[in-house]
Amino acid sequence: MYTHDALGDAEVLENVRRFGEAGEESRFAPQLPLKLITTDASLVLCDMPDPMAGAGATTALFIEHPALAGCLRLSFLTVWDQAVTVAELSHSGHL
Repeated sequence: MYTHDALGDAEVLENVRRFGEAGEESRFAPQLPLKLITTDASLVLCDMPDPMAGAGATTALFIEHPALAGCLRLSFLTVWDQAVTVAELSHSGHL
């Protein structure tokens, strides 16, 4: 999933196209709360802004917790369902 800001970056859009050809599904949302990877029902990798470390800095957290992984998966699916595909953006005139 990408933010709408990525639409202005030709390199990102080229990667989206190439990854799509390889079978990746992608969608665009106005904003994302954090970078997130869930690998199974209990493992989560989050990359979150770190205000204590300064502008642009992030902190990566690797957490093994089934309940948290389930909650974050539901959050991801909620944002995914509200996000749009490149084709939908093209048809609406936003691309």
